[in-house]
Amino acid sequence: MSQPEARSDPPGAVAALWRLARPRLLPFVLGLVVLGWAWAHWDRALTVRGGGALSITLLAWTALHTGTLWLNAALDRDEGPVLLGEVAPPPAGTTPLGYLALAAAVALGSLAGPVVVVAVLVSAILAALYSHPATVWKGHPLGGPAVNVLGYAVCSPAAGFATAGVAPDLRTIAVWPLVWMGILGTYYAAQAFQETEDRSRGYRTLVATHGPRVVLITVRSCFALAILGGALLAVVGWLPRSLLLALFAWVAVDRYLQSWARAPHGGTEAHARGFARRLGWVLALAILLAFVPYVVDSLADRPVAGLGTAAGHPPDRPLLSPAAMRQWELATGTSPPATTDRRE
Repeated sequence: MSQPEARSDPPGAVAALWRLARPRLLPFVLGLVVLGWAWAHWDRALTVRGGGALSITLLAWTALHTGTLWLNAALDRDEGPVLLGEVAPPPAGTTPLGYLALAAAVALGSLAGPVVVVAVLVSAILAALYSHPATVWKGHPLGGPAVNVLGYAVCSPAAGFATAGVAPDLRTIAVWPLVWMGILGTYYAAQAFQETEDRSRGYRTLVATHGPRVVLITVRSCFALAILGGALLAVVGWLPRSLLLALFAWVAVDRYLQSWARAPHGGTEAHARGFARRLGWVLALAILLAFVPYVVDSLADRPVAGLGTAAGHPPDRPLLSPAAMRQWELATGTSPPATTDRRE
């Protein structure tokens, strides 16, 4: 006699909202904010500063991420696999809770400074346009990419950068478009396996209009521009030349993308997770390769980080070793206030 099939009851409202917020995706979102903060420190060879403002900004981005994903879930009501998330039916009130979370993000951002609050406000507006039934920029061929690039690649790192209290220089202006291309490639990679779902919803995303093969060619192209641009900046000395060794690791990732393109129907969520994992390893290797010259220059009592590259130095910092730099900061009054250092 056959056993009756086990039934999986839908999760409660709180559990469903937790699933729909995709907490496994949150570290990647917050990482973009931290990236901007860390880049400011590396570029200027700063001692740690802005920790309080950064903490508030991360809280704001947590609320922003939550509201964005709740609105997205209320629009799509996914039944198939979602990247780094679990499927759950949106409980009643998901949409107003999403807007409430966006409002909370803006309120928190206002405590971290004018640049942060503008960045989070723009991101919240983009989130609403992305998922509101009257606009549905998520399914627009230009609106979807624009929201992801502006929200994740522009506003998120800019907010983190602002918490360090320095202005962008030419090197930052040169590097940031490479980040934009990487985020755009990641956005397209996340939709490569969703051809059927996007077409059934009437979306005009790239995968719905041109299929997964074109999407993955676009992913490779975006990352090729980002990687080659970074390599060029390393060759001319604006970035550590040790980063050129990461090119060998990227070849393996690019081959994975070629293999993914041969999977039927754009593959599965597992392919996207495999790409994200490999991309993470390349980024970790790049950080390590940038850290090595930092240690070597520190031991040799030479300028470090962005002051230790062959070229591209910021105009507002002298080329001094860390010890000499601290003396220069004290003499010129350019170091953070002592009370701020103790609090953070």
